[in-house]
Amino acid sequence: MYLIDTSLWIHALRPRGNKTIQEKLRPLILAGNAAITHWIVLELMTGIRSGEEQKSLNTFLEPLPLLQAEDACWTIAWELAAHLRKKGLTPSAADSLIAAVAIKNEIPLIHIDQDFTGIAEHSRLKAINWIEYL
Repeated sequence: MYLIDTSLWIHALRPRGNKTIQEKLRPLILAGNAAITHWIVLELMTGIRSGEEQKSLNTFLEPLPLLQAEDACWTIAWELAAHLRKKGLTPSAADSLIAAVAIKNEIPLIHIDQDFTGIAEHSRLKAINWIEYL
């Protein structure tokens, strides 16, 4: 199982999206190994322009494993944000929470967001950066 960050979904879900990313994600999706969180869904929904796009996105996301940001995840996110700040890093609250969900579930986070690379260098986050596929 992998947690797939919004930064990757944006390139994968566009009709003219990145074909390499789409091809690499496809087997993970088909095997039920491409997970999301509520926060990632929220970030994706902020890019919706029409009711038809929203319906299409909901249909696509429905079968994906949805990892919960339970209380322990919030605690990890708070501690992570404070720890990273002491190291001179200031990832967004959203990125801290997404990283915390991956850490709590002990699964890698696939992304193309440099903030996660920094988070992984100073925490237990297992991050896989697909920037090379852009």
